[in-house]
Amino acid sequence: MAAFEPLVALYAKATSEAETDARKSAATELAEAIKGQGVATIMSMALPAKVMASLGEAKNVAAREGAVFVVHELHKALGLHAEPYFMLVLPALVERYDDKVKGVAAAVDACLMAFFQAVNPYAAATLLPHLFTGMSTISWKTKVGCLKLLGALAHTAPTQVGQLLPEIVPKVTENMWDTKPEVKQAAKSSLGECCTVIHNPDVQPIVPVLISANANPKENVTALDRLMGTTFVSQVDRPTLAIIVPVLGRGLRDRDVQMKRKCCVVVDNMCKLVCDAKDVEPFIDKLLPELKRVEEEVPIPEIRAYGAKAKATLVKAIKDGGGKVPAEFE
Repeated sequence: MAAFEPLVALYAKATSEAETDARKSAATELAEAIKGQGVATIMSMALPAKVMASLGEAKNVAAREGAVFVVHELHKALGLHAEPYFMLVLPALVERYDDKVKGVAAAVDACLMAFFQAVNPYAAATLLPHLFTGMSTISWKTKVGCLKLLGALAHTAPTQVGQLLPEIVPKVTENMWDTKPEVKQAAKSSLGECCTVIHNPDVQPIVPVLISANANPKENVTALDRLMGTTFVSQVDRPTLAIIVPVLGRGLRDRDVQMKRKCCVVVDNMCKLVCDAKDVEPFIDKLLPELKRVEEEVPIPEIRAYGAKAKATLVKAIKDGGGKVPAEFE
């Protein structure tokens, strides 16, 4: 342990100096020293535990801000090699978005944003649960911070976010209905950034309308009309379905039978161009039960026929793509 005493002393300096610049300077020196000795030093000196302990010191601003500086400087010095260790302290950092001291909150924002803008794209699925936890907290500042990070992740890992969009859209949509205007705006902006991963040329022009419909159910009719007017000629993939299915699900549950008809027509047209069952798999539970209800429960024979046709097309798309259809929908 004696070999790490200089490093431990530097950490103590980074989390105790009275001046911000002095703490930042000590953090930079510590990061460079760790880089020189090798990344294994991080665990040998129990740095993640020290950082989490410092972040939890409610009455010690220097400790909290200094710990953030250490993590940030370490990421700057080590890059991708720091990621596994960064993940250990990520939940504690996210909590500090709500720090009462603006300087600490600003340092957290800078640290996390830099991390998310440079993170390995394949870490996206691992990062999402941390963001979703932050989005569901009471703190509106934490919600806004996590929504911004998600928007950044969409540009860092577009392919991965595209595949994860079925999970992302419902979580972000919940925040669109938040009582705090800052959260609403951040959620709408975040979903807009996430939807930049949608490359279907048929749907791209109406993505803003679909986002608005997710934010405001009253705009669902407008979105459905735009979808009705869309000629689907390109392959419909998972990211495309992720933003469309919530609108269709809401329309299928609507009492208005004409809304149900429109949804059935869109499902029928759209699902003919689904080539992979994995793309539609996340939405089976959202669409098939509703289409079955239309087919069996709507009193107007014409609308029931639309429901039966849409359901048959969706079932065919799932089977043709190599997927399995639940027995009750066969």
